Amino acid sequence: MTSLVFRKRFEFADAPADWRPVRAALDWSGNPLLLMVEGKGDSPSFREDPEAWSRWYRTPPKAHHVIYWAGEAMRSLRLEDSQGISSFHVQRFHEGWLLGERRGGRTLVYDPHGSVMATFDLGDGSEDLQTTPDGKIWVSYFDEGVFGDGVGSEGAVCFDSAGSPVFRFAEFAARHCLPMISDCYAMNVSPEGEVWLNYYMDFPLVRLRGFTLQEVRQPFRHMGHAFAVRGTQVLYLQDGQFMVSELEQPQEQQAATAVDEQGLSLSLKKDARATPAARGSSFLVETETALYELIR
Repeated sequence: MTSLVFRKRFEFADAPADWRPVRAALDWSGNPLLLMVEGKGDSPSFREDPEAWSRWYRTPPKAHHVIYWAGEAMRSLRLEDSQGISSFHVQRFHEGWLLGERRGGRTLVYDPHGSVMATFDLGDGSEDLQTTPDGKIWVSYFDEGVFGDGVGSEGAVCFDSAGSPVFRFAEFAARHCLPMISDCYAMNVSPEGEVWLNYYMDFPLVRLRGFTLQEVRQPFRHMGHAFAVRGTQVLYLQDGQFMVSELEQPQEQQAATAVDEQGLSLSLKKDARATPAARGSSFLVETETALYELIR
């Protein structure tokens, strides 16, 4: 059985009292990023009180902050004019940052100090956003974007550093007889320039490089909303359990054990907030209390 070791990168209790985590992500070098929102409070349960949740969701925050690491040094940056109610994506962009909203497509471009430089429209219904060192912006879309009337209908799009589309997956898929994306569950843009896509309905695993098709494994399997590619294996989180599948034999998935650096079990089956993020071979998991990074 595969054994995984994680280290705690950030304890949420150490953040200011009126901050809460929105989403963990990784930059192109595999370094953790954590988007925090200020002034919103904890989310009410949608299931228990939809009206209270809706009021909470529609309330603009005071600001968003990105927590990031420079080596072992943790830093945070307040992002200017960041009161969007659906802000969800944070990535490095050249020397600065991008902050993108899931609904509507508004994406702010920041300089290194958190001041707004430009605004892009990257399409409604974005599931994930990952950038590359040369300024490319890869965006994947969930079903409301795919079945909308904007650029999200392509399922996945690569934009250049000016925010213009340079690759559209639906056009590409039609030329190569690939399954179309109804909902792009997971995307992995590796530091080496490979782009991996796993999507509904057929859940193939498609690998691109330089806008060319390298391989398609069809069918593969549903791996949730994030997966890491580690040599001949993929790692993902399924119902609170870490799982490993071989690229050549995806049907033979195996459970993996996970511990922290002290050897204590990292059990997530009862953690309703356990959320993964991955790029290349790097893997993060956000629990109810902390952010953990896979180290081996």
